[in-house]
Amino acid sequence: MNRSKIVLAAVAVVFLSVVAALGVFAHAQYAKSAKARKARDKEFRELEAVFQDEIFPSATNVLALQENVRRLEETRGEMESALRAMNVPAPTNVSASVFMRTLQDLAQKKIKSAPIVEGKKSMPPNFTFGFERYLGASPRMPRENEVPRLVQQLIVVSALVDEMFAAGVSQVTSIHRVRFEAGENPVTESEGEESGGRGRRSRRGGRGASSQEGDADIFAGSVATSIQTDLYSAQHFSIRFAARQGVLVELLNRLARLKYFVVVTDVRMHKMGLDIRIPGALENKDAPRGGRRGQRGGEESEESVDAAPVMSDLPPSQRLMSGPDIDPPLDVTIELDVYQFEKKAEAE
Repeated sequence: MNRSKIVLAAVAVVFLSVVAALGVFAHAQYAKSAKARKARDKEFRELEAVFQDEIFPSATNVLALQENVRRLEETRGEMESALRAMNVPAPTNVSASVFMRTLQDLAQKKIKSAPIVEGKKSMPPNFTFGFERYLGASPRMPRENEVPRLVQQLIVVSALVDEMFAAGVSQVTSIHRVRFEAGENPVTESEGEESGGRGRRSRRGGRGASSQEGDADIFAGSVATSIQTDLYSAQHFSIRFAARQGVLVELLNRLARLKYFVVVTDVRMHKMGLDIRIPGALENKDAPRGGRRGQRGGEESEESVDAAPVMSDLPPSQRLMSGPDIDPPLDVTIELDVYQFEKKAEAE
């Protein structure tokens, strides 16, 4: 009898423990469900209030719009600050005489410091940097209202020349800038001579004639549609130079890393020579002359001409070639826009 009571008491304790555990679990689930139900009821009441409120304007909508405007103004201010940090500075206290003296000194300094690439100075001694009107045979003084923009152009041109020198271009041919001065056409001053010279070379060489003859027209069209908005403006430049392929890539990378916001709009190039020099021409050029050495020299000359190597019949994939003969210089013209960011004036 006592044993049965003990077993019954143990079973009762286990049963009560299970019931208590189930009760605790049910209470926890109920509390969780009640919390979720309250959250849903709150969202429902807010949504119901939105539907029952006035469509527009309402106090809630006005506050939301004011907050959006405030955030947009903050974002615009941050953007303008970043743009002003990249702005090309516009001088306010530079006179025409100071600009002329600075231009002449800078031109002499750049020409003197031009590096020697492949045995030749990379800049001719009479280079005018696109300022032929102020550096030519009969220089003219600019007007006072034209000096700030001229100084801006001079700053950009100086930076472009430094990058071309650092990249290692073989020859700086020309630099074009926008001609905005009073009484001038919106094209470059040296453009007519450059385009005419290129056209004559194209007719003689035959290669790349169409692209070269259209260089001046393309540049003139891009200048005529200059970029100007309330927030920013852009000045167009065109640089022409001779360089090899690796140097061109290096220069484009340097332009992308300039402290000014530079956008390259067009790159035109053509090869200035054959990919592979003809061996027969090399042998004929280096062959000894028989007139100076008599009969023996003439025989050696004939033998060297007869023994000139011929072009290989193997396909290009089976030839091993290296050196400057397979990488001829390129005649490159780069069109680029340099943006000048300005803060928009606040409406009064």
